[in-house]
Amino acid sequence: SSPKRRGQQLTAALLSAVMAQNQDEQKAQEEWKVLWGAKILWPADMPDDMLEDAVKVSVEALETHGRNEREGTTIGQKIKQHFDENHKPYWHVTVGKNFGCHAVHEKQRFVYFYVDQFAFMIYKAQ
Repeated sequence: SSPKRRGQQLTAALLSAVMAQNQDEQKAQEEWKVLWGAKILWPADMPDDMLEDAVKVSVEALETHGRNEREGTTIGQKIKQHFDENHKPYWHVTVGKNFGCHAVHEKQRFVYFYVDQFAFMIYKAQ
């Protein structure tokens, strides 16, 4: 093989190694903690009492409305209503089994966790 071809192969191999290393570093940085029956992305950016409230209200909403993904909007609405009433507006709640999101939130007002197969993203923003 030509020197140019070997150079391209070496560049591709190096790029592959760097990408794999970056993925490993990202995985190493992502930590989870199990509390109150939820698997929580750690550290949560929320005070402990509010975090416990978030998990308990979410578990209760799942039990009340069933573990059906079609109920995600209703479940999210119940959690948002609870948080707006108990922790001052304006809260945003995303519930589901498969979603992507990017959000800007107030300090100490964000949590992402799983209860069974349901993911919950709860945050406050003006």
